[in-house]
Amino acid sequence: MLVFLGYFLALCGLILLAVALFIWKQGDADFYFDASKRSKLVLESVAADTATFSFRLPFRNRGSQQGTVVDVFARPWLPYEQYSAAELTTKVTAASSPRDDGYWEAALFPSDKGDNDVALVYLRFDAHGGDIQAAMDHMVDLPLNIVYQVIGRTDWYMAKVLLEVPLEEFQQAMQTAGTQKVEA
Repeated sequence: MLVFLGYFLALCGLILLAVALFIWKQGDADFYFDASKRSKLVLESVAADTATFSFRLPFRNRGSQQGTVVDVFARPWLPYEQYSAAELTTKVTAASSPRDDGYWEAALFPSDKGDNDVALVYLRFDAHGGDIQAAMDHMVDLPLNIVYQVIGRTDWYMAKVLLEVPLEEFQQAMQTAGTQKVEA
């Protein structure tokens, strides 16, 4: 009787091992926000005291399984000691389901089929003192983390990609403001 119990337990162990290997072989979602393919900064709107810029950041699921991007936000590294001329607020939305309320709509993305989507990143500067042109004259290079949360086959995870928006891009975008009529 003990021999049969031993064989049964060995068979159960082999089945568990086979299932574990099968699950491991299936892979998981692996999202990648490609900072090297970020578009140039564009001036979306400018008023006497505010300026809104944007850029496009492609991302894709490099994994072997589909996954859900649950949340994405931008974290600027712009301390008051480095730049105090304006307050910066950020917003990130997916190009496939754009929103203007600052909420990232969770979406399921298939495994590696090229570029799945594009994140639209908005940077809004509100000038202290009311003069956005003067505030942007003091702008510096902007390090920016794009932080994202993913759910796949395994536990959820958060990751981030660091990119830098150079001062020159802000200057070039603001030069277009000189050709536009500044809103009052």
